[in-house]
Amino acid sequence: MGNASLKDQLQAAALAFSPAPSSRGPQRVQKSRAINRDTGRDKAAPAKPKWLDAVLYGLELLKAYFPLCFKSANETMPLKKGIKQDLVKQLSTLPAVVVEDKVCMIKALAYYVNTVAYHKKVVTGVERIDLHGISCGIVTAEEAQYSVKRFQDKLNLKQRARHPTAAFPTKEPSSE
Repeated sequence: MGNASLKDQLQAAALAFSPAPSSRGPQRVQKSRAINRDTGRDKAAPAKPKWLDAVLYGLELLKAYFPLCFKSANETMPLKKGIKQDLVKQLSTLPAVVVEDKVCMIKALAYYVNTVAYHKKVVTGVERIDLHGISCGIVTAEEAQYSVKRFQDKLNLKQRARHPTAAFPTKEPSSE
């Protein structure tokens, strides 16, 4: 990749991991067939998406390079605001890490901060940490409220995915 900046290299590698655009609209998840032992009928189980393998690999890399920051789900802590920029800067100082692995780590960070386990830990007054596990501020009430909303939105999406035909109540404005 020559003299291209790290940002250019990361963008180029990210394109390699992104799914190709399709003219047929949204892509469908391929399903593998399994047999239900109770009924003896086939049951469809969604196949694991390819991007998930890259993200899980990226999470393992984050845990290896930044063990005081990235921990198991039950040890998750809120991260510093702007940690993505810190991560990119830190990765630029690691020439031994290939660009594709750096891309995996950056994508894994986005995945990590959008997990249910992470949102559960973003509570008012809890310390935020940086890449080295050092305290760098606390979660404000507004940030905690935003995280609760994101958490609820994720749960609603999961419910709709499991039961696409069920009607879920929506909050209507009061008529006072």
